[in-house]
Amino acid sequence: MSGRTISAQERWGAGTPAGANDDTPERALLQALDGGDGDAFWKLWLRHRGHLYDVCLRRMNGLSCDAADAMSRSMMVACSKMPQYATGINNVQAWLTRLVLNVCSDIHREQRRMAVGVGIAEELVQLEQEHPQEQALSPEDATITHEGYACIVRAIAALPPRLRDVARMHFLHEAPYESISRKLSITPANVRKRVQHAREILKRTLPTRPGRNLHP
Repeated sequence: MSGRTISAQERWGAGTPAGANDDTPERALLQALDGGDGDAFWKLWLRHRGHLYDVCLRRMNGLSCDAADAMSRSMMVACSKMPQYATGINNVQAWLTRLVLNVCSDIHREQRRMAVGVGIAEELVQLEQEHPQEQALSPEDATITHEGYACIVRAIAALPPRLRDVARMHFLHEAPYESISRKLSITPANVRKRVQHAREILKRTLPTRPGRNLHP
């Protein structure tokens, strides 16, 4: 087996002529897709993936890693949605291009939200350093006073299972310990310990700006 590294262009078929591997009319493939033929989707996708990769590369400012991420997401979204709209698609390349552009826009929005989350993490730690005797700004306060809600939601979703539900209920829904205790059938003391553990993990895992250290 060759150890040659495959470039992003080769992986996504950039420059591959549309229809090079299959000459079935696209209308017939769309009809087959509408009828439940999963192979029809892949034939359509392979015809246009080179063009779609080029679109992703331009929209992601020439960054191949981001373009590859956009292609992966677009492929999954297209695989899920295309069968629903197959009979109404008149131009497959135009339809897929619009889908890819929407996915790229979603990624750009996520990146902007992540940048806001950076500021949340820094301010949380800075407050602890400046006022060590006062209660530190908690993740739930940060979600209220900043626009980094999505960043914290993702961080909570990545917590270990035993902490995830407690953190989501307390930090995002502001549920008191007693309420969480009843819903999860654990003691309030156990809830308190899990909340504290989750808070410590969140403060370590929330991103920081380049050149700045989250911990003193």
